[in-house]
Amino acid sequence: MRSAALRFCPVLLLLLAKVHLGSAAAVKKRAVKSDVLKPDPYSKKCPMGTYLANDSSRCLPCKKDEYTEYPNDFPKCLGCRTCREDQVEVSPCNSTRNTRCACKNGTFCLPDHPCEMCQKCQTRCPKGQVRIAACTQQSDLRCGPPLDNSSSFTTTGIIISTMLPVVLVFLLVLLCCCCCRRYSAGSGGVLSRKPRAMVKILLQRMGIQDNNCNEQIYQQQQQQQQQLLTTEQGSEVPRGVEVEVEEVAPRTPNVETQRNLVPVPGKDPITVLSSSFNTFVDLVPFPQWRRFGRALGLRENNLYQAEQNDRESGEPLYQMLIMWLNKEGSKASVNTLLETLSQISLSGVADIIASELIRNGYFQYEVS
Repeated sequence: MRSAALRFCPVLLLLLAKVHLGSAAAVKKRAVKSDVLKPDPYSKKCPMGTYLANDSSRCLPCKKDEYTEYPNDFPKCLGCRTCREDQVEVSPCNSTRNTRCACKNGTFCLPDHPCEMCQKCQTRCPKGQVRIAACTQQSDLRCGPPLDNSSSFTTTGIIISTMLPVVLVFLLVLLCCCCCRRYSAGSGGVLSRKPRAMVKILLQRMGIQDNNCNEQIYQQQQQQQQQLLTTEQGSEVPRGVEVEVEEVAPRTPNVETQRNLVPVPGKDPITVLSSSFNTFVDLVPFPQWRRFGRALGLRENNLYQAEQNDRESGEPLYQMLIMWLNKEGSKASVNTLLETLSQISLSGVADIIASELIRNGYFQYEVS
């Protein structure tokens, strides 16, 4: 029994092998049959990498050196391109893409033109121009005018246009501060007319008024006058200022604190009064001139006319005082001007102006 079983083993192995090979062949046959592509039922086109067979029921794959890049109904695939001698191969051909070629180094072919032949690149730019972009396989050497000069000019222009207004404003502020210091340090607090007039012209034309500086002048004038009025007998009196030492009552707003002024004997009152207008122009704070004119009874039209008639010198206050003099006639008095300054809270300025008019020989105190 044992020997008979051993004789049948080879036969069984052969049968098993045959059955296995037969089943494998059947599976392979079914797989090949199922891999056959068919055209799209709607567009009737085959996918890329295939072409439509003659019976129009199958899509066959492209052969070697053939391709189709898009869905198609071609009867055969397209042949792959061969790069020219003046080109190099960028990527090889396959069933779904043609051969990709490009111009050799030093040559180019514009992408929006048919590349029948690669053109040589320029080796240098024309005289007076510089290289903007190097030569590539799609473009020639690009040249243009130098950019450094124009860029530098543009940058310089921007810097100048930005810094010039700042520098002008800084110089004006510095000039005003210098005027303030000279005013406080000078004898009697009086500036020469020319520098002050020049500052007023600049400020009026630029539309800039340094209110802080004017306010500082006004406060210094009040402090200086207060010191003069409270100076005791025997103390040092500033040069150029005549001060009568007497007991001074506490100062209250809108109250006359000094005696009336009268013209110096032998001089015409109107001429002396008009000559004193320069002192008012020098010492009355510029922002207060309109307020001063309104307090004197002038109308807005008169103030506007004074400003229009005096654009060159920058002293509309002087023109305003001339209008006031013409309006008042023989009734015009320097005491009216001083009292009006006291009424608009500029009594300190009025006191300094009075002292200055006496020192210049225009007026003197009225003898009671």
